Amino acid sequence: MNYFWRIITIVLISCLLQPSAYSQEYINVPRATQLTRILFIFDGSMSMIGMWEQRSKIDVARSVLLPFLDSIAKIPNIEMALRVYGNRSPVPPQDCNDTHLEVPFGKNNVPEIMKIILDMKPKGTTPIARSLELAANDFPKDSAARNIIFLITDGIEACDGDPCAISRELQKKGAVLKPFIIGVGTDINFEEVFKCAGNVFSAKTELEFLPILHTAMEKALVTTPLQVYLLDAYKKPRETDVPMTFYDNSNGFIRYNFVHSVIKPAEPDILFIDPLVTYKIKVHTMPPVFSDTVVLEPGKHTIVRVNVPQGYLVIERPFGMSTFTNLQAIVRKADNMNTLNTQYVNEKCKYLIGKYDLEIFTLPRTYYYGVEIKPDEVTTIKLPAPGRVSFNRTQQGYGTIYIDRNTDLEFVANLDMVPKGNDSFLLQPGKYVIVWREKKETDTEKSMYVNFEISSGSSKFIQLK
Repeated sequence: MNYFWRIITIVLISCLLQPSAYSQEYINVPRATQLTRILFIFDGSMSMIGMWEQRSKIDVARSVLLPFLDSIAKIPNIEMALRVYGNRSPVPPQDCNDTHLEVPFGKNNVPEIMKIILDMKPKGTTPIARSLELAANDFPKDSAARNIIFLITDGIEACDGDPCAISRELQKKGAVLKPFIIGVGTDINFEEVFKCAGNVFSAKTELEFLPILHTAMEKALVTTPLQVYLLDAYKKPRETDVPMTFYDNSNGFIRYNFVHSVIKPAEPDILFIDPLVTYKIKVHTMPPVFSDTVVLEPGKHTIVRVNVPQGYLVIERPFGMSTFTNLQAIVRKADNMNTLNTQYVNEKCKYLIGKYDLEIFTLPRTYYYGVEIKPDEVTTIKLPAPGRVSFNRTQQGYGTIYIDRNTDLEFVANLDMVPKGNDSFLLQPGKYVIVWREKKETDTEKSMYVNFEISSGSSKFIQLK
């Protein structure tokens, strides 16, 4: 019987068994825009010639898979490939390297995949772990595509490999998403054996095989609705306009970046994301908040709630002080030296409620400790107006300004060695000391110092000689 008539015969038999199962509409998935590559790893080992109810397992697999693959090929943005194990080397002896990529990824290659499945003669062993390991290189190097494995088998590992360890390693590297493992006519506790390796389905009867294939494929292709509730201090989802990063928990890779939005007040927008990934969500508040181990069920609406109550901080510059326009401040969590944010004066920034320490780049620097941010309130820090001090000198020399902290002198600024008329400084209110010595003077005792005080809006003139 030639290839054409073998295809027709199998499709006719399948249609008699399931009259309407093979229409394209049976695969109920949205038309995804992202390219999805599906590698079918097919069991061609000796056990596939065993009987499964009325027919051999290989005949049942052929009668179901061929029209199923034809329907999948009609879905946009899908590419398929076929790897087979156990179909080239007979047992005995056992050949644990008998696994081959029979049809690589490409467009319009379903007839070629069908031909391999039709012509295949089961004869060898079951190197599942080795097949999964080699499968990583079957996918083109394209980070934008979703890489999915469908492993169809009637048995378990026969070559002392560890499918679970290999699957975890592939996911950790980002090579594939969590594999789909489908058992056909198995007597073992299939789910228990393979649940560590992927999404497991087991067809106990011939009639279960097709619905299970469709269910698995829908889970593989469908995106899942998700809402992220950013909760305020009253546990209402009213916080928004915050960037969010979704990480793949298995490998730490970034999957998505969004800016949170709402459809209407207290109703966050709905995201549609890949359900085959377990996520860690970072909400980029200041400081950031994490939601760990977000698990989605394909097709089921999921709500993730994250507590991010926030308030505002404004550092207000003195009225009329245009020289403070570009003045900045370091914001830290209270009693924590790690910089959280650098904020300009007169800028309104949002922070999680709590206490913060501020270091403002005035001269000298101004510090505020334990500044409290309250929910939905604006905390305003009003900077005192500086005063001006000018130093006049005719000679080169060494001069340093210190602020007098009563028990210590703290550095503020150095004067230029070369005099340039009057050296002027805007200083925050406080008590100061200028220490000065002319460069030509080698007698240390000829150094001089002057105590002076600055108040808001004041002006001082000091002659150094």
